Order: sequence, then C-alpha cells, then structure tokens
Amino acid sequence: MFFPPIKCYNLLDMIAIIIFVFFLNFLPLFYGTFFAFIHNNSFTLSVLLATLKAKYFYLSLIISVLYAILSSILSTYIALYLSKVLKKILIFLIIGWVIPPYIGVPIFRTFFEKYTDITVNPVLSFIVSILISSWFLIPFSAFFLYSYIKNINQKYLEAFLLDSNNISLYYNKIVIPNIKGAISAVLFLNFISAFKDFQVPWLLLEGGAPMKIGITNKGIIGATTNLEVLIYKFFNQNIDTSKIAAIFTLTITFLSSFYFFRKKIRIKFNISIFNKILAYIWIFTIIAFFLIIINLSFSSSPSIYLKGHFTLDNFQKVFSKDFFNSFFNTFIISFSVSFLGIFLSTYFAFKLLHFRFGKSFLAFFNFSKIFFGLHSLIFIFYIFSKIHILNTFFSVILVITSKNLPFLTLLSFYTFKDFPEELFYLSKLDGLSNNKFFFKILIPNNFPLISSLFLLSTLNSFNSFLPPLLFLYDAKKYPLSLLLYNYVGTISNHYPQWNVFSAISIINLLILIFLSIILIKITDISHLQYY
Repeated sequence: MFFPPIKCYNLLDMIAIIIFVFFLNFLPLFYGTFFAFIHNNSFTLSVLLATLKAKYFYLSLIISVLYAILSSILSTYIALYLSKVLKKILIFLIIGWVIPPYIGVPIFRTFFEKYTDITVNPVLSFIVSILISSWFLIPFSAFFLYSYIKNINQKYLEAFLLDSNNISLYYNKIVIPNIKGAISAVLFLNFISAFKDFQVPWLLLEGGAPMKIGITNKGIIGATTNLEVLIYKFFNQNIDTSKIAAIFTLTITFLSSFYFFRKKIRIKFNISIFNKILAYIWIFTIIAFFLIIINLSFSSSPSIYLKGHFTLDNFQKVFSKDFFNSFFNTFIISFSVSFLGIFLSTYFAFKLLHFRFGKSFLAFFNFSKIFFGLHSLIFIFYIFSKIHILNTFFSVILVITSKNLPFLTLLSFYTFKDFPEELFYLSKLDGLSNNKFFFKILIPNNFPLISSLFLLSTLNSFNSFLPPLLFLYDAKKYPLSLLLYNYVGTISNHYPQWNVFSAISIINLLILIFLSIILIKITDISHLQYY
C-alpha cells in the first residue's frame, strides 16, 4: 500500500486545497444561509418562517420528494438488469450516457408535445418527467453496479452452474446479496440527483402543466415545479434575495437530512421479467430517439407540426460561423476543465495521502458534492457578480471544475493508495523530491486513471448547461449547449427551429460518442465503485 510519510506534506499545499474547496463548495452555502436570516439589513426569522408556511414551498417540496423517490427507484430497478447484460448492450449504455439533457429532453418533448396533451395534463406531465429523468440516470447506474458485479469471484458462478443454468437465479441469490451496499448507494445517488434535477422539468415544460391546487401568491405551481425550478423562477423574477435564500437554506437542510438517513433505506430489488422488459424498452427509446432526431434534421420544416420535404440545408448551419464559434468556446471550456480537473484531483489526492486526516478530509469534501445544484449556483452567481467575473470563461471553468473535483480526487486517492510503496522509497534513494516522484513516476504509471479522469471531465464539461446558462450572457461566448438551447428554448418558445437544432445535435452527439468509445477502451470501469 502506498502511504508516504506524514512529514512529507507541505502545509501551504494543504492550505491551498482547503481554500479552493471552501470557496466554491462551502462559501455559497454560508452565503445563502446568511441571507435567509437577513431582511431589510436586519436579522430576522420571519422570511424563513413565512417560507415554511407558504403554499408554493410545500407544494414544490412534495413534488421534489415524489419526483426523486419514483425516479431513483425506477432508474435503479432498470439499471440492475442492464448491469447483468452490460457487455451485450455496452454501445447503448455509452450512447445513453453521452446524450446530454439539453439535447435529449427537447427531442422527447417533440414527441409528447405533438401526440399527447402533456402541456395541460398535470398527471401526464409529472409521469413523463419521471420517465425522462430516470432515462438519464440509468446508464451511469448500470456502469456503477457493474463495477461491483465484476469483482465477485467467478468461482461462485462456476459452482452454481453445476446445479443450475438459471443465471437470473444466480444473480438473485448470490450477486445481489453481495452488492446490496452498492444498490443502496446508487439508489441514494439517484435520489439526490433527481431531487436536484432542474434540466428535465425545465426543458420539458418549464415546471409542468399547471395544477388547480398550484395557484399561489407567487404564481402557479406546475406539476413538476420542484424546488430547483421554483428557485430559478424566483431568480428570474428578481424576487427578494432573502426569499430565495430561505428556499435555498431549507433545500440544503433537506439534502443534509437525506444524507444522514441514507443507511436506513431498505428496498429489495431482484432480477425479474419486469425489469427485463423495462430495460429493453429503455434500449428501444434510444433507437426511437435517433429516429426522431434524424427525421427532424433532414426536414425543411422547422416545426414539428408542419411536414417538410427532405433537405440537407440544415447541415449547412454546422459550417456556420455561429457553430464554429460555439464549438471553439466548448473546446476551450472542456480542455481547461479537463486539464485542471486532472491536475488538481491527482495533486490533491497525492497530498492527502501524506496527510494524517486525508481520508476524513476527502469524505467531507465529497459530502459537499450533494449540495451542488442550481440552488447553489444562484449564490455562486451573486458571489461572482461581486468580484466581477461573470460573463467570462473563467467563471464557467471554475464552477465545473469544482463540481467534478470531489469525485475525481476520490478516484485518484484510492488509485494512488494501491500504488507500490517500494517505488516511492526507491525514488527517495535516488534523490527524487515528492513533486518529482508525482510527475515522473506516479502520473506516467497511472494512464488508465488519467484516461478515466479525462473521460469524466470532458463529458461533464462538454455537456454542461447550467453554469453557462447562469454566468454567460454574451452570445459570442456561448458553448454548444446554449447555442442549441437558443434554437428551441423551452415550451413557451413560439418559433423553435427543430430541424436546425437536430442537425447540430447529431454532429454534437457523434463527437461525444466517438470520444467516449475511444476512452472507454482504455478506461478501467472499476474506478466507478469509488463514487
């Protein structure tokens, strides 16, 4: 096991790490909580108490909890079967993983908007949102579970096959009991992701179809107006910061309580005909997704309601100045985030291995990850506005890097922990400093780790939507996510250009799929078990 001596670490390095972690992971929490108790420049509990009593708050809270429970259960249930047959359907999982919500949600919206009454039916809009939210959670969940399944001793399977050929029985009796901790973990992760979900409910219907009981003094609460959507609506309406901060503080409180009670979650999952059917329906929807997007991309009509003729003109937009400008912006953001993410996470992990309380610090660092969402980005926006770095690539790069850093550092920490300690001591005999050992020996001998970090960083930054949406307002600085968003917008956009949106989306997806397939070939998928 690789454990360098405690005396090796540099105090300044640790201080730098703590400052970076504090600035973007905890300062927004303190900032938002502080303003929840400040109104008209004086300390008060009135805003927080009024929010607790407000109809708009508890309706959004109920929607958030139900949305998260149903999405997490459905996605975990389907992912369990997909993890069993992962090698057979790997390409579908890769494709599902790389499709960003800013492309996937609008494409699904075209189908439901055209063929259903989703815009006026609250129940249907809630159900569809859950299905789409689960759809995006499934690929990573399947990879996560598979990273544990592959570590189960194959001798169990060999012994079981002597008595039975029923593989599903083997999974239910041997595999699932051995990975129940992983199943609980992925269920919790999916719950938190769904609870903080903004893109699906917003891009689908801007908060869902209106409900009769949703009429409040702050507007109408739709069927999918969860807490994240509610905060964003208040932010856009320039509602008093203290009221936004009150919702933010209560959201953080609920997220914390979910974290501390996560081990009490006990839901039994099994491999059955039902999750098999649902799994193949999920695979079919990926095929349907591409049929829809291809059909729209070759249509002369920008509308989903008017039939157009076959044309290649939409792809001319791919070679337009706007596209190349947005692609270049995306490249700058992605490259910067990937470089910073790889360097900072590996360097932080290396330094934490020297630190007596490194493992505890890392656990606390990753605990902060559950608070990252639109609610925290709003208060990062306020902080950035005060230090005048809004509408810069730096603000977007900084936020995406800080979002990725906890997991990337965790992954690096446990990889370095298993590095042969003999090489470290041999390097000392040769007179290498800690930093030279890091750059000349540790990093070059961990290429699968670096490729994993690059894959995760690139996908997260290339598919990033919220930070650019909040922090960039100059169209010349828009990445591809905002360029595409501007073509179709939300449901209230009366002149969407679905054909151009689809053509550019296809090019975007081809780039992501090509990059992901190459990197997954050299990436150790077992790293996901540290998530």
